[in-house]
Amino acid sequence: MTDPSEDPMAERTETEAEFVDPDPFIIGLGILQIVAAGGAFLESRRQRREMQRAQRQQFRATWYAARRSVIFLKRTTDEFETYMFEGAYGRRQFRIGAVRLSVDPVQHQAMRRMHGQTMKTAQHLADDLDDLSNYLGPEDQSRIDDIHDRLNLIDQLPAQYRDVIVLAREAVQLYSDLLEDVGEREQFESDNEP
Repeated sequence: MTDPSEDPMAERTETEAEFVDPDPFIIGLGILQIVAAGGAFLESRRQRREMQRAQRQQFRATWYAARRSVIFLKRTTDEFETYMFEGAYGRRQFRIGAVRLSVDPVQHQAMRRMHGQTMKTAQHLADDLDDLSNYLGPEDQSRIDDIHDRLNLIDQLPAQYRDVIVLAREAVQLYSDLLEDVGEREQFESDNEP
């Protein structure tokens, strides 16, 4: 027999003990509640991990898009420089109408193509960097400040066509530095994600 001090039912009379219904169904429901609560928390964690994985993939895709836009800016700058050298107007004043080119039909088409490509690259770069900014944090602020500091020095148009090239190359380097820092920190180039 059990010690009466340990048994809460011991103080009751036999008649009262007959009417106590421990209701095992309620206990079973309580156990199911415990089981379900644990599973819900685990499911919540799985969903959070999936969401973090999706966000990382989006961050990575955005980073690569910005990187490609900077590559296009560099290529456009390099191509424009070849036309500038070919036309010998690098030291000419960078003003509307300061340079009038005499070009053959093939060069004319190439300049039209380049004009469209330049406008499209500008739009993509702006959009891609805007998208990327959603993922940047305080650790990126010094690189962003470098870009802003350099851009704040532009208080007027470059004096000569070759100065446009110099400015564009500086911008490419600043944007590349930012992207390189982010890519190294996030290890995007070593990811095996699809």
